[in-house]
Amino acid sequence: MQVKKMSVLLLIVVSVVVGACNKDILDIKPTNFVSDVAVFEDITLTNQFVTNIYGSLLSGFDRRDAGLGNDWSMGMGMLAMATDEAEGPTATTLNNVNSGDLNPSFTYGTEMWFFNYSVIRKCNILLARIDGVPGDVALKNRLKAEGLFIRAFCYADLIKAFGGVPLVIKEQNIDEDLLVPRKTYKECLDQVIADCDAAAAVLPVTASELGRATRGAALALKGRMLLYYASPLNNPSNDASRWQQAAAANKAVMDLNAYSLFPNYYRLFLDKAGNNEVIFASKYERPNRTQQTPWKLAMSIQEGGVVGGAWGGFSPTQNLVDAYEMKNGKPISDVTSGYNPQTPYVNRDNRLDQSILHNGSPWKGVTVETFADGNAQKAANGDRTKTGYGLKKLLDEKYVTPDQVYQGGDNDWIFIRYAEVLLNFAEAQNEAVGGDANALSAINIVRQRAGQPLLSGLSQVDMRDKIRNERRVELAFEEHRFWDVRRWKLGSTFFNVPVNRMVINRVGSSFNYSIQALENRSYKEAYNVLPIPQAEIDRNPNLQQNAGY
Repeated sequence: MQVKKMSVLLLIVVSVVVGACNKDILDIKPTNFVSDVAVFEDITLTNQFVTNIYGSLLSGFDRRDAGLGNDWSMGMGMLAMATDEAEGPTATTLNNVNSGDLNPSFTYGTEMWFFNYSVIRKCNILLARIDGVPGDVALKNRLKAEGLFIRAFCYADLIKAFGGVPLVIKEQNIDEDLLVPRKTYKECLDQVIADCDAAAAVLPVTASELGRATRGAALALKGRMLLYYASPLNNPSNDASRWQQAAAANKAVMDLNAYSLFPNYYRLFLDKAGNNEVIFASKYERPNRTQQTPWKLAMSIQEGGVVGGAWGGFSPTQNLVDAYEMKNGKPISDVTSGYNPQTPYVNRDNRLDQSILHNGSPWKGVTVETFADGNAQKAANGDRTKTGYGLKKLLDEKYVTPDQVYQGGDNDWIFIRYAEVLLNFAEAQNEAVGGDANALSAINIVRQRAGQPLLSGLSQVDMRDKIRNERRVELAFEEHRFWDVRRWKLGSTFFNVPVNRMVINRVGSSFNYSIQALENRSYKEAYNVLPIPQAEIDRNPNLQQNAGY
């Protein structure tokens, strides 16, 4: 664990809502810094401290690759490129992972460890001091519940990555032993569940301020983590009671009747107003807070200039494209599906066109051409699509200016949304009792929005396959695939095979489509959990490395 002795002064950046701050404090201190003493003497500043904690959460738009420079951020692309969802630039550290060289120097593991423990420290300070803050008791109780939820959120992120980790749930003093050993996965999970339950008992169903935690967020996080606990990686004996607990936890979110699917799948990641699918998100807002991730991931298209971003740092794989069903609900591998490999994008699941740019896709007034010498192949070598595909999901055309400069988006990063809860419930319910009417109803709500045929009459095994594929396409590029395949213990099935690309040649007025292997990949069973960062083991000799590293 990153260990730094607490300084007497805890400095935080305070928002510019000066009118809400205590005037006496502002008269004697700079408006952008206050001491920890002042923070916990004024409920308004304590509230702002909690806002600062939310802003410290590592979102999918914020991941960085140290191998590409300090500010070369590619966000969720980092984890997608370490799966069968996408291929990335040759210089990323993910190439080591994909070639079977995941090691304790893994950049993103170090980042996850550092950022989560940094936030946990802030939460522990808040929880230790908030009872002594003068002010409205109801507000203090809500802020305390938010601190519990955020701490649970960070520990959930840590244990799904590393297994058991050091469990620190109180403010640490400089004279304490800071070399904390790892707890077991179960001990850490129990703390996450306890924090979620305590938070849910206090938090409102509807957030008083955008971006704040709610009862639904706490219950949904609990449901997600109980699903992970029931999964093969953590449940080798397939204890059915764990699946039942996971189903019940996710059903509790559904029973709040506070959430529903946004009508338009593509717009749900861009539109904030009236979006009742979002349960918890990292907030971005123009003009002060935008994210550049989509610009760096977007396909480079040259048509009298660059359209849609132009870095071309992200190429969805043919493997993922093949996972989208036909509109009749049949997989393309079914000879009766109607799939034609020479018109591969016709009559496919709507989510394919809403997530991925392919040959013939419309984009900002241009038709995408991924065939040889097409407009998506004319950029500099590093910016060309490697697979014949580009990112559409999460990227908003309206922020591409007339001169084709991407201004930076302000869409939020969605940590938890209702479609995931429905799929979590369907999976847990199917494993607990089989594909009953309740499990079918949940997955069919998700499929109905996509325009896919409703499922019925499936065996437990067939239902399992449908649920897993539904998660693959519905949650693509949202950092679920990286963890789902690990918890299912299917890395050797999905991540130990080549990633494929689509090669297209124009022949007169028609095209010839050919699927080819792009890159061989290797996966070891040890990779089901990430290695403890070597820097943390060097600092703390009480940490024990995960097996296989």
